[in-house]
Amino acid sequence: MTWQLTQTDASFSGTVRATDTSTGAVGTGSVSGTITGSTLQFSITIPAGGYPSPYASCTANVSGSGQATSSTITGTYTGTSSCAGTIGSGQLTLNK
Repeated sequence: MTWQLTQTDASFSGTVRATDTSTGAVGTGSVSGTITGSTLQFSITIPAGGYPSPYASCTANVSGSGQATSSTITGTYTGTSSCAGTIGSGQLTLNK
């Protein structure tokens, strides 16, 4: 997963690229959330058309929480994919 973010005060938003591990398809969508201290809450949406063919009709919605430092974000997330079903117990580490 790759995020490109812009932060304004306690809110952030940007783009996300994520690989669906069940299909191997790389999707592009949006990420947004809030940060309080070093704790963040986030939501990711990959809309229809965000995945390449033959998965172009698939969507994904994920939410989670994590901890931020000056160089990393670590966290957990859950959600759903219209093509792959439940996304459970995902973990992420993003490096600056």
